[in-house]
Amino acid sequence: MDQFSDEELYQQIRLSERKAFNMLFDRYWKRLFEYAYRLLQDRAQAEDVVQEVFLSFWQKRQGQPITHISGYFFRAVKFQVANSLRNNKWLVAWPEENPVVLEEKEEELQDRDLLYEQLEESIQRLSPRCREVFHLNKKEGFTAREIALRLNISPRTVEHQLHKAMKALRGDLQKFYSLILIFLYL
Repeated sequence: MDQFSDEELYQQIRLSERKAFNMLFDRYWKRLFEYAYRLLQDRAQAEDVVQEVFLSFWQKRQGQPITHISGYFFRAVKFQVANSLRNNKWLVAWPEENPVVLEEKEEELQDRDLLYEQLEESIQRLSPRCREVFHLNKKEGFTAREIALRLNISPRTVEHQLHKAMKALRGDLQKFYSLILIFLYL
């Protein structure tokens, strides 16, 4: 079963091959669940997040090609967790296992929206190369070495561009620095 690479399975999935999808699902489900659980501390929510990621992956299988499957899955889980946390309702299980829905304060939602807005504006202010390297690393999950190969630049240049991007973002978002670090490194 493990004789096929992620890329080989992905090519079969793009042709709607369910067996290849099941193999990739089996290969990643446990690790993605553990990652989601570590972020959410809720088994049911973690399962929902991972299921949603795989469902979306299957539905979009013939769309834009994915070049780094592992990075894609972990980024997708991270963003799905962020979306889950951004929702205005939280489920809290009481000892009797009765879920109670709690509303987030409107002010917290506005602060979070402002934070995302400012982050996106700051990213857009980066130089094109810096923005591209940042996007490939933080949003696509590529390593510095993979980015260097892809962009035909040295790994040292990639590290420099990432450092430059983080420094610029920290400067722009000093007020929200601790929250940004949490979201960038989830």
